[in-house]
Amino acid sequence: MAQSPIQKRPFDLFVSYSHDDRKLVDPVVAWLKDRAGLKVWYDATSGDAAKRTTALLADAMQSARGSLFALSSKWNSSTWCKDEHEIALTERRKQDAYLLLALQVDSMEIPSWFTISNVIDFRRFDAESAAALLQSMAPDAPSRYDNGQDVYFAGPWSRPGDAVRRTLSCLHEMGWRLVGDAPDNPHFQDASLRIRSIIATARGLVGLLPFDAGRPPSNTSPYIIEEVRIAQELGKPYLLLAEDNVQIPKELSLAAFGGNRVRISNDEPDSSLRSALAEFDEELGRRPHSDARSYSFLATSLRDDVRESDRLAAVLERASNMACVRGVGLRGQHAQEEIVERIRNAGFVVADVTDDHRNSLIEAGVALGSGTPLHLLSGRPSDGSFKRRFMFEDREMNWYQNPVERLGSAFRIGRLYRRRILTKQ
Repeated sequence: MAQSPIQKRPFDLFVSYSHDDRKLVDPVVAWLKDRAGLKVWYDATSGDAAKRTTALLADAMQSARGSLFALSSKWNSSTWCKDEHEIALTERRKQDAYLLLALQVDSMEIPSWFTISNVIDFRRFDAESAAALLQSMAPDAPSRYDNGQDVYFAGPWSRPGDAVRRTLSCLHEMGWRLVGDAPDNPHFQDASLRIRSIIATARGLVGLLPFDAGRPPSNTSPYIIEEVRIAQELGKPYLLLAEDNVQIPKELSLAAFGGNRVRISNDEPDSSLRSALAEFDEELGRRPHSDARSYSFLATSLRDDVRESDRLAAVLERASNMACVRGVGLRGQHAQEEIVERIRNAGFVVADVTDDHRNSLIEAGVALGSGTPLHLLSGRPSDGSFKRRFMFEDREMNWYQNPVERLGSAFRIGRLYRRRILTKQ
């Protein structure tokens, strides 16, 4: 099977498990698919286990953006476990964004050759273990969630050449939080609105255009060119860094910071690049910036269990890589006005309206009135009915029966808005 870019692969996860553990693994896979909205390659439903070969395993794992290992004593004794582990490591070496996850589903001792360091204790499938798994469901954990220094990075995210690597090192020295579209989201043609929303919340954009003779007429990625074009349309300042022989459209080059590109190459000293970055940083500092649309807002009952609310907010943050604001954390004389303002400027709102919680209903109503994207959660009524207030009759309701289901729905919602954070390697 030809190697496919991460964003073009049809599955989010390949599941490696022992068939003797089906009763343990089936509920987890069903939850990941039905609640968290993930596409999972699971041979109980996606393939024929009786025809399993190393080649077929490689094809399956290369059709996914990551692998999930359900570790147990039975899994450890399987003849396939080391093959699957090695194939997954090979995929990770080829593509940095390939995700590696591991769950311990019984009391086995983790084998010394198993080199995936983060093993989640899943001997109990509860809200704590579910939240831990969902918060691990992306390879680019940010060191912070504040969005005040976001700069959109339009450039290659993995396996860059020497000149690009050196440039990235200089970018990280600026103290910006470099953001971009996540590689596990749909490909660019299906994502222009999401990419536009991310660029709109950033202070500006840095376009890093590597030379690629196989992509005429610009001799670079058309997706990077399109992201630069979006920044221009939004009135965002942008800096263009390009290797020799990259043909940038004239209207984009003239409107760039400094009126042209900054040349990068393997043999050029860093002084001119650092000078251009410093000048661009000063320009960003002179421009007013709002954090509008760069965070989510969570509306829950004031009587909600604090631990459950904390888990829910943490999952929303990790799924979207955006800060999650809650009304309960806003105090003071003008708290109500601040809550309304926060909701109006949020990237999206998640409201749990179980049992007609008054504050949740009010906050959801503010989101409706202001046009902020609103997603509703509600516990299923004990009488089995699915009644909802008239104001929400035309809105999708994400019903849940327990905290685990609620967490899965929150992850699926947050992932719709996810931005990638470029961490320093």
